[in-house]
Amino acid sequence: MKNNATAAAQKWASAMAGASASYTAGVQAVTVAPGQKAAASQANYLAGVQNKVGEWATNVAAVGLGEWQTAAVNKGASRLGSGATAAQPKFQQFLTALLAYEQNQLGALPPRGPKGSNDQRMIAWSHAMQQFKKPAGT
Repeated sequence: MKNNATAAAQKWASAMAGASASYTAGVQAVTVAPGQKAAASQANYLAGVQNKVGEWATNVAAVGLGEWQTAAVNKGASRLGSGATAAQPKFQQFLTALLAYEQNQLGALPPRGPKGSNDQRMIAWSHAMQQFKKPAGT
């Protein structure tokens, strides 16, 4: 089996297909949220990225356009609907905050002027939108 990549890959895929219960148990055994643990280790993350930036560049450059397009179409396209459905509550929470922020900022803009004279209004809007912070967890 060690020397047969096809058989090993098939065995891996077969084992993964039946691993839902084990995966779920492993997830439920975690006692600290992975994101919180990662955030507590920012210096280690930064050092790791800096140490591996060359390897990262080599790996991401190794995927050609055709290979990427095939994977995106054959894997990604079929997952769009289920992904959007799963993310809808978080997206709605984000949009609720964004739309409320925009509505609040509209009242703070300089008044509209004649056509061609609204540069300050546009710049004020750009600056206001740069200040928006998305809610945590969205």
